[in-house]
Amino acid sequence: MTLKALPRFSDIKTRFGFLLIGETALQELKHAMSHNNLLMSGLIVAKHFQADMNVASSIAQIEDFIIRSGKHIASASTPQEKLNQFVDFFYKDLAFSGDERDFFASKYNLINQVIAFRTGIPVSMAMIFCQVGNAIGLKLSGVNFPGHFLVRCELDEDKTVFIDPLNGTRLNWQQLQQLYSSILGESAEESMPVETLDAVGVEETVIRLLHNLKSAYINEENYQDALATVDLLVQLCPDDPYERRDRGFLLHQLECPTVALADYEYFIKHCPKDPSTPLLKIQLKQLQQQSVILH
Repeated sequence: MTLKALPRFSDIKTRFGFLLIGETALQELKHAMSHNNLLMSGLIVAKHFQADMNVASSIAQIEDFIIRSGKHIASASTPQEKLNQFVDFFYKDLAFSGDERDFFASKYNLINQVIAFRTGIPVSMAMIFCQVGNAIGLKLSGVNFPGHFLVRCELDEDKTVFIDPLNGTRLNWQQLQQLYSSILGESAEESMPVETLDAVGVEETVIRLLHNLKSAYINEENYQDALATVDLLVQLCPDDPYERRDRGFLLHQLECPTVALADYEYFIKHCPKDPSTPLLKIQLKQLQQQSVILH
C-alpha cells in the first residue's frame, strides 16, 4: 500500500511557499483552502495565534501517525476492516481523546497543540482523523453537524458510516436523530433533514473551527485574540452580519467604540428583526454620543 504522506518540511518552500514568505494570515489561509488542504489550513490558523509555532514538527508528527497507521491496517482486506483497525489504533494506540472537563479551552482549537497532546474538540479531532485516515486509503470527510462536528466514512457506494471524532463511536440513524434533537431542543424539526449529514469541504470546516476558537477566546476574556479570529471570519464571510456584530462587540470591549459603530450599524441594517437588535440600537446611540463628545 502506498501512503499519501504530507510534504516534508524541506519540500514546503516549493509546495507551500506561502508559509515562508511575508503574506498575511488571510492570504495564506485562502491559498491552503484553495488547494483543498485541510490540515495545512488548520496549522495556518494555529500559527496566526502562536508566532513561535513549529510547523515542521506538527507535519512530522502527522507523517509518523500516517506511517504507523498504515502498518497497523496492512492486514485488513475490506474497507470495513480498515476502518475498524484504524479507529482502534487512533483512539487506543495514539490515545486521541476529548476533554469533557475543559471542553471550551482555546488550546483544543489549535491544531498543533491537538497533535502534540492528542486531545481536542470534535472539529479539531476530525481534521486530524480525516487527514491520517485518508492518507492510508479510507474515504473520510467532515460533517458540519449542529453542535457536534462528525466524520463520515464512505465504505462503498451503498454504505456510509458516521463517527463521533471525540472517541470513534459509530452512530446509527436513531442515535444521530437523538443527538440532533438533544442539541437543538425545541427548535429541532421533528425529523432530522438528510442534508444535515452532507460532507463539507475545507472552507466550511475552517469556518467552524474559527467559530469555536472565537467563542473560546471570548470565554477566556482574551478579547485581542478573539478580535483577530473574528476579523478572519469577517474576511472569509464578508456578507455575514453576525460576524460584523461580533467584531463590533469585541472592538467595543477593547475600547474602540468609534470603530465598532460601523459594524453595529451594519448588523442593525441587515437584521432589523433579530432579538439582539433593540439592545444594539441602545448601545449604538450611546456610542454615537461618546463619539460626539470625543470629537
